[in-house]
Amino acid sequence: MFEALKAVHLLCLLLGGAASLGNAVLFKRVMASGGPPPPMVADAMGVLGRMGLGAIVVLWLTGVPLAVMTGAFVAGGPLFSLKMLVAGVVLGVVSYMTWLRGQIVAGKRPPNMALISRMALVVRWAVVLAIILAVIVFK
Repeated sequence: MFEALKAVHLLCLLLGGAASLGNAVLFKRVMASGGPPPPMVADAMGVLGRMGLGAIVVLWLTGVPLAVMTGAFVAGGPLFSLKMLVAGVVLGVVSYMTWLRGQIVAGKRPPNMALISRMALVVRWAVVLAIILAVIVFK
């Protein structure tokens, strides 16, 4: 069971990273164009966003049992707690970004590219920090 959870966890790390990088590249191109993205690009960005959010949810669904099995909640110390906090920030911001994109597409909110850019930057750095903390904690 442990090995299966670990394999799924690692695959979701890869999926989440790939979705994030793909969305970042598309977002940079859309920002450089100065206009709204073509429908195909907007659809791709939506799919990548949902894939990333799904990967993060599965990371939590596999990571919590893995942490229980390894005793990380007890022995992980403050660095593990910080890693969990950072991972929670990632989950919260990505969830909000996914919801916000749906609101923008539905015409309920105007796009705020500055806010989206800042949130994307926060998520990227938070993911890097969470991975670094995980490597330190689980070395």
